[in-house]
Amino acid sequence: MKNTKTTSLVRIALLMAITIVLAATPLGYIPAGPLSFTIMVLPVAIGGVLLGRNAGLILGLTFGITSLMSAPSQAMGQLLLAQSGILTAVICIVPRVLVGLIAGLFFRVQYKDGKRPLWVYLAAGGAASFANTALFLGLLYVCSHELIEGAFGVAVWSSTLIGGVVELAANAVLTMVIAKALERTTAPAA
Repeated sequence: MKNTKTTSLVRIALLMAITIVLAATPLGYIPAGPLSFTIMVLPVAIGGVLLGRNAGLILGLTFGITSLMSAPSQAMGQLLLAQSGILTAVICIVPRVLVGLIAGLFFRVQYKDGKRPLWVYLAAGGAASFANTALFLGLLYVCSHELIEGAFGVAVWSSTLIGGVVELAANAVLTMVIAKALERTTAPAA
């Protein structure tokens, strides 16, 4: 039992490290106008579906904290920080923690042989990506709707509609491919 817990903690730590590396490099946030596209959802979705809800929550929190830390270097983040630091923290962290929870809900879906079908990984990656975009923009609109109205709003919504679909598809497929490959080496979390 202790060995299983240690193994799970090591796997979570590795996915946290990957999240931090993605956040610190251009690979994590790809600039696109006032917003950025992200594959930061990937380690959260993989951790949630392979290791469970608690791992998803921890990885989502890591994603949220790195998002908050990168806010001063992004156009939208600068506008949010000028409005309120607490509001920025809520908008950056809460959706990402919920992304981890959503990915973790797919952990329990298995067949009798203990393996998950491909569609579970695909759905976990797609749902996590969709939740990230929808919850972030939803909170952004509810808390700071004046920032995304007018001409700036057109840029936000158009980049979200176009890029959000691409981001969702990429995260879904990458989660499926990577998580399925790791499935053999990942023991279920306790």
